[in-house]
Amino acid sequence: MSKFLILRFSSIGDIVLTSPVIRCLKEQVPNAEIHFLTKKNYATVLKHHPQIDKLWSTDGTLDDVIDGLKAEKFDYIIDLHNNLRSIKIKRKLKVKVLLFES
Repeated sequence: MSKFLILRFSSIGDIVLTSPVIRCLKEQVPNAEIHFLTKKNYATVLKHHPQIDKLWSTDGTLDDVIDGLKAEKFDYIIDLHNNLRSIKIKRKLKVKVLLFES
């Protein structure tokens, strides 16, 4: 089983647009465990997503989730935000990263 962390912190529309990524990941890697990290303000958008195994949220400092994320021992990070927050997480977790840029 592979464990993935998807990063997308904000913007309701952008978070909704990540649904195909989540769905395709489950189709390509059927036994994938998918975790998703977003800001607390946007967590309700994903709260009942059937293909997300664990939803993480942060108040913006990241200190509140870093230790928990490290303990998960992810195989991959899918960075759909690519900003300073996501860079900090990638550096702290030291996991193989997949970037998607438009």
